[in-house]
Amino acid sequence: MSGAERRSGQCLCGAVRVSAEVTGPGIQACHCHDCQRWTGGGPFLVVGVRDVVVTGAERVADYRHSSWGERGSCATCGSPVYWRLQGGEIEGLAIGLFEDQTGWHVTSEIFVDHRPGWLPPWPGAMQATEAEQIAKFDAALQGETQ
Repeated sequence: MSGAERRSGQCLCGAVRVSAEVTGPGIQACHCHDCQRWTGGGPFLVVGVRDVVVTGAERVADYRHSSWGERGSCATCGSPVYWRLQGGEIEGLAIGLFEDQTGWHVTSEIFVDHRPGWLPPWPGAMQATEAEQIAKFDAALQGETQ
């Protein structure tokens, strides 16, 4: 996959549909305990996006779970849709929403100090601990770049 490519998908029941420019082939795997609970056990896997169009946005239930994060899921079927910094734009969508996932691969893992013992690291993926990732979230919320 080269450059941004527009892809689309939907939640399990079809009440929420998404279309977005996928900014690259990189999938981020989040291993925090909240993501493990939200997904039912594994990491939350997102792909970077921009220019997101959500059809059925009124069916998305937002949940603020921390001082920095907000999750969106379908209020009908419960499918995870996105995670974003509070008040920010959607920059990552759940990979399971997309019909076409070709060309993607895991390039980064965050909260790796919470990765379950049964799940090995993805070879070659960037690794960030909870402390490292929270520092990035805090900096982003304060308008800094790292």
